[in-house]
Amino acid sequence: MNSDKNLEKLLVEFSFELNKSITNKTDKYWLDQLRFELLNKKELNIIVGSDFVKSSIERKLLKNISSVFKRVVGGSDCVFVVDSSFSSYVDKTTYAEVKEEPVEQKEISKPLYDLSFFDDLFVGSCNNLAITAAKNVVITPGERFNPLFVYGKPGVGKTQLLKTISKSHFSSFYIDSESFLESYISGIKNNDIDVFKNKIRSVDILLIDDIQFFIGKKGVSEELFHTINYFLNNSKAVVLASDQKPQMLKGFPERLISRVLNGLVTDIEKPDKKIFLEVLKNSNKDFDNTLISKKEFDLLLSLDFQSFREINGVVNNLIINKQTGLGNSKYVAELVSMYSENKIMELTPEFILDYCSNVYQVDKRLVLSKNRSEQVSNARHLFIYLMRKHTEYSLNQIGIYVGNRSHSTVLSSIKKVEGSHSFKREINIFNNKIENSSLSFSGV
Repeated sequence: MNSDKNLEKLLVEFSFELNKSITNKTDKYWLDQLRFELLNKKELNIIVGSDFVKSSIERKLLKNISSVFKRVVGGSDCVFVVDSSFSSYVDKTTYAEVKEEPVEQKEISKPLYDLSFFDDLFVGSCNNLAITAAKNVVITPGERFNPLFVYGKPGVGKTQLLKTISKSHFSSFYIDSESFLESYISGIKNNDIDVFKNKIRSVDILLIDDIQFFIGKKGVSEELFHTINYFLNNSKAVVLASDQKPQMLKGFPERLISRVLNGLVTDIEKPDKKIFLEVLKNSNKDFDNTLISKKEFDLLLSLDFQSFREINGVVNNLIINKQTGLGNSKYVAELVSMYSENKIMELTPEFILDYCSNVYQVDKRLVLSKNRSEQVSNARHLFIYLMRKHTEYSLNQIGIYVGNRSHSTVLSSIKKVEGSHSFKREINIFNNKIENSSLSFSGV
């Protein structure tokens, strides 16, 4: 009995000291989302109502809780207990026993989001716009940038961004294209498609990854269109990710593309030097700056990585070499040599568009517009011709890229270039340019 009273007294002292140590209003709110149970002088149960609250407490308060628990009680084991029946419980009588004047507790509405999850992302010029837009979606779902469409090459961080949004908001649902497709087909076969619809439509933010795999699948594309419409009409947010910009998603209904273009379309580019520098510094710091030397550091920064996957692979190799005693001087030298030998520029539509707009001194946006002036038209004809000759894009895909022009219009431009000597000089210059630059095509 005395033991129980002693534990109760210790819990009161611990609660008071913890409350006194927290001055930030937001942190005080999160403190109100949990209660404590002292099992003995070594073990403290932290009881929360959901995994979402648990994640937030771990990031915001756990270090402080552990410190006060050790100082006041002498214990070290803090264990989370998720109890869905518990919600926003505050034992005010606990504080009343040790406070002369109870502090008035103002009721605070429960926040549905926690932006601290974004702290785990590396931010640079390559992804700053996408991350900023994502935070806006989390704070006010459905109000701005809706739908949000993020595109970029594999490995640049699209999936990580979508999952970060999902973790940051209490009412969100992330699903990749494969799972979406499987659930849709299963629903049709089992005649319970409404179960799937209700599941994905019950949240405030829906995130669908790799939607390019829906191309050519009419039923799924239609379902995606109706789902987006539902979210827009009900002031809820949709976030989509693809490895292609919307205009290149051949086979999607035009009305679906139109809905997407009415929101915000933003790309994530390959990681920039600033991000790679930050990754290397953090990794080196974990090993007391002995992971790589200053010379190796500078050599690695000279490399041009195309994705976070490449960067993660390099860092993992650096770490395993360090841990096994091999050292990293040989690995870094081989890496630099390999990247120097294989450094290839990519022949993308953007590269061709830059060339054509520079040749005719017109804005790139005009080349893709309905403008019919002679200079712009010639730049457009040349662009279409070079796209057909040097890439794997079909006539229909090229037509979509240049403002949704028809198959026959694209074919007419190609014939016009082939039948005119006025384009010969520009074509030869372009051919010499790509031969001398070791350019390779980046596929659709």
